[in-house]
This record gives sequence, structure tokens and C-alpha cells, in this order.
Amino acid sequence: MIFISTAMYCEARPFILHYGLKKDNNFTKFQVFKNDEIVLIITGTGLVSSAVGVTHMLTKYEVKPNDFFFNIGICGSKIKTKKVGNKIMEVDKGSVILAHKIINADSGKIFYPDMFFKHNFVEGVLQTFSKVINNEYFHKTEGDFIDMEAAGVFEAASHFLSMHQINCIKIVSDFLDTHCISSEKVTKLIEDNIYDIVSWIDKIGQIDMQPKNILIDEYNEYIETLFYNLKLSETMRNELTHLVKHYKIRKGNIKKILEPFLEVECKSKNEGKRQFAKLKEKLMEF
Repeated sequence: MIFISTAMYCEARPFILHYGLKKDNNFTKFQVFKNDEIVLIITGTGLVSSAVGVTHMLTKYEVKPNDFFFNIGICGSKIKTKKVGNKIMEVDKGSVILAHKIINADSGKIFYPDMFFKHNFVEGVLQTFSKVINNEYFHKTEGDFIDMEAAGVFEAASHFLSMHQINCIKIVSDFLDTHCISSEKVTKLIEDNIYDIVSWIDKIGQIDMQPKNILIDEYNEYIETLFYNLKLSETMRNELTHLVKHYKIRKGNIKKILEPFLEVECKSKNEGKRQFAKLKEKLMEF
């Protein structure tokens, strides 16, 4: 099952139409639309409403390892370019953002979604506020991007799903220079990106993530060799271990991916980071 949450109907409408979702009248507190494979809830705006809505939806279902959750909506941006690996990506109105770090501005809590699947979106830090943020607060914000729901959604969803099952996708609507954007413009921003977003969601939805007898121990020697040869940090080693595990769940044989990198011996941490980025790209393929 694919679960989707949006704050507003204007954000949900393109997905309702694309997937042919029908209103579920069994839900009376929130608007919920569904078909046999997808459930979408409109939570209302704000940290509390979004958390309550997501909790309400997920308590109605027996969430399984093959299920995935997507929070989708608009956000403001502090930046107009973002370095991703060795690439500089432009950030414009309409750019699609995938959050790799989410900050609750009220509580200070930080969440780190697992990034296991290859994508063409801009990755960045998303900070959630309980009020509208404009340029007056520019220097008080930590995130690259600003919204009002993601942290509440992520914390609520994490009580039901694992980190790799939860994704926050945002579309840039402004550069913190506007207090209001019409519902028609919001819908248009999402419509313009609908096929990129749903094609990624659909690919993830087809992945079999059911628990298997994963013999990760047999690859520990490989991971140790890569740790030393690529001069990885402990954080990178942990990330590599998770990537190896999830690649094996999805695709089985992983030796062909790892073996070429076992021959690489990096002379500096920067060179190691470049090689690790290449390996990650391989391990995140569908």
C-alpha cells in the first residue's frame, strides 16, 4: 500500500485525478481518497493537524514492510542553487525537493529519512515551522527549505513505519517572499511535476521489501575493506551497511556491485567521498 498525505486539497487534487482515487466516506474527521493500492489523506495545515491526520489514517490500516508513505506539498526555499555531490543543481519555483533531514523548529527534534532509492530530485534540509515564515526570519532558519507539516508528519508516521518507508517530497512555491499563493497556483506547480513524482512513487511501490533471510555477515569483510580503502567515517560505514542490506533485499546478488570498489585505495578523505558517492549511486538503483 502507498500512503500519501497532503495539507490541502489543492495539493492532493493532481494525485486524486492521476490515480483515480475515490472519496472514502468511512473517514469523517478528515478527507480521505483511495483505490486498491493508494490511500491519500488531506490533513489540514500545521504541525499538529498533519500529525493527527497521519496518525488517524495509519491506525486504520495494518501497515506492512512493503508499504510506503509520502508527505507531499509545497515549501519555501532559502536557496537558489544546491550542491549535490559534484553537481550544482538550480533551485527554482517548481523544483522538486526530497528531504534528507527534517528539523522541527519548535521542539528542535531532527529526523533523518533513509535515502535508499535513486532519484533526480534536489536533496536538502527541510525545516518545519508552526507559522508562516518570510524573509524577516531568513537568518534565523537552519533549513534550505521551509514548510509547516513535514516534521509533524514524519514523527507521526515513524510510529508505524521504518525510516526507509517514509519520504517527504516538496515543490518550491516561493523564496520566502510571499504570504499567500493561490490554490490554483499550488495545483499548477504540482501538476507540472506530477509525472516525475508519481513515476518515482510507482517504482518504489513495486519493490518487495518483505523481510528475508539476509546473510549480511558474508559481506562484513567487504564492508570493512571498503571502510579502510575509501577512508569512510563511522557514519558512512553505517550508511553503507544499510544500503548493502536493502540492495540485497531488492535485487539479491550484490557482489558485482561491491567488487570493483574493493580494488580502489583512496589517498585522501575527499577522494574517498567521491568514490563513496559513486558506490551509493549504484546501491540506490531500482
